[in-house]
Amino acid sequence: MRRTPITVIAIAALLNSAAVASLLAAESGSISETQTGVAACYSRRLKGHRTSSGQRYDPDALTASHASIPVGTHVKVTNVENGKSVVLLVNDHMSGHGHRKIIMDISQQACKELEFGRGGEAKVKLEVEPSSSETTSH
Repeated sequence: MRRTPITVIAIAALLNSAAVASLLAAESGSISETQTGVAACYSRRLKGHRTSSGQRYDPDALTASHASIPVGTHVKVTNVENGKSVVLLVNDHMSGHGHRKIIMDISQQACKELEFGRGGEAKVKLEVEPSSSETTSH
């Protein structure tokens, strides 16, 4: 199948509009401001693997993966059991956990700071941080 320049431009525009749509969703506040559920620690075996953002997974960074919060969003994550919290950068889209109800995967460093137990899971509260454009006054 031969692709014409118009087809290539149309595909590029479609892909670009999907990226813009996710950014607009983040800016319009359509992302739930808070969410509560179970978070799990990323495996150390994933160290160096590419994330959706193109970055390599670093277990020592304060990063996370979520199914619907856009990459590039900062999220305050609080361990409901002990009240400890940390702000994480979403740099990956979470793949399905099957029957398990995991709402976020978080880095090993974040698990340490939140004092997750030996099972690597804990009940957390997620709060989307306002973007810098929302916090600056004109």
